[in-house]
Amino acid sequence: MLSCKEQKSEVRSQKSERRRASRIIVFCLLLSAFCLLAAGCRRDMQDQPKAIAYRENSFFKDGSASRPLVEGTVARGYLRENREYYTGKKSGAVPNATPQTQTAPGAAATASNLYPDDVDTFPLQISKTDLDRGQERYNIYCSACHGMTGYGDGIVARRGFNKPSPANYHQDRLRQAPVGHFFDVMTNGWGAMPSYASQVSVEDRWKIVAYIRALQLSQMKVQVDNGLATETRRH
Repeated sequence: MLSCKEQKSEVRSQKSERRRASRIIVFCLLLSAFCLLAAGCRRDMQDQPKAIAYRENSFFKDGSASRPLVEGTVARGYLRENREYYTGKKSGAVPNATPQTQTAPGAAATASNLYPDDVDTFPLQISKTDLDRGQERYNIYCSACHGMTGYGDGIVARRGFNKPSPANYHQDRLRQAPVGHFFDVMTNGWGAMPSYASQVSVEDRWKIVAYIRALQLSQMKVQVDNGLATETRRH
């Protein structure tokens, strides 16, 4: 018969072998699972035919991998439903259309026939804070050519860029022009003036227009003639 020590040693040996066998079984199971996963990983997705943007692609008739947007696509956040606000044009008017600059013989040139598509009223409420903002933006972007008071005598014009001269806001044509005309000029440019759409936001453009109106009013004075108030321009 085995002694107590020998029996205990035998038991420990058996337990050790069982643990070793368990580790081997677990290792084999994990190895089998890994092999199964590896066998299931194919390269179809990596090697699939696909179009890479801006590369040549013979699949399409135009040879380009980049496909044009569907007609009428509008980027998120750029839906311009309020046409008056975003274009300065009346509803139904064509944006960027060439304004009518000639009138019938003998007809007076008025705001209605010079700029028939431009809105006559501001599409947003203008407050004193908005005028201050408009003045700030005007001084930054407009005064260099049009002058601090709008007479077209800015530093750029005084130093030689005066053919054609920047517009004088106090001439009758622009005093009578609708507010949409000034917004359209800032948006699309006019003559030698480039577009400021990429530099001045839509809201700030309207605030600048409001300040231009304030400049025009500031150069008007009221005279009383036989009890009737008349306006004349200051020089």
